[in-house]
Amino acid sequence: MGKFIVITGPSAVGKTVLVKTLLSKFPNSTRLVTYTTRQPRPNEKNGIDYFFIPRQDFSKRLDNNDFFEYAEVYGNLYGSSKKKLDELLGKFDYVFAIIDVQGAKTLKTKLPNATVIFISPGSISDIKTRLQKIRKGIPNDELKNRLTKAEYELTLAESFDYSVKNLEGQFETACNKVVELLQKEN
Repeated sequence: MGKFIVITGPSAVGKTVLVKTLLSKFPNSTRLVTYTTRQPRPNEKNGIDYFFIPRQDFSKRLDNNDFFEYAEVYGNLYGSSKKKLDELLGKFDYVFAIIDVQGAKTLKTKLPNATVIFISPGSISDIKTRLQKIRKGIPNDELKNRLTKAEYELTLAESFDYSVKNLEGQFETACNKVVELLQKEN
């Protein structure tokens, strides 16, 4: 049976890049692709980045108790499939997932054996800079909402198994720290 590793943290802290890197460092690993009702961003692909589904389909899955966690984030629903996770844990040594902070808190109560790693920035201004860079043209009200939420989420960092800082220009250091933590757990 594989280990379930959840990467969480505020917007723009490098969660997706981190998981892509971890997948290359752990040979028998995969990513649990989660479901969302939001529209794909440029370069995102259905079934690879997320399963992009209509709100009505998401609601049906909720009614059928298909998700082990779900959350509404910035007006969109996100959820993780119980069945798919069980299937992947039976095939891989590590199953990585990127789950927002709210969903990760719910998950930790339902799946206490999961390892949840909180990724944090050096500062809130780092998040602002990253958001403006990766989401060019982000409206000011959305930017403000994300920064306010990030400030709150940073207060929850210690409620997870581990907290790792991804400082600007030091991604490799953060990645190596996560690898070290996972190797220690074996």
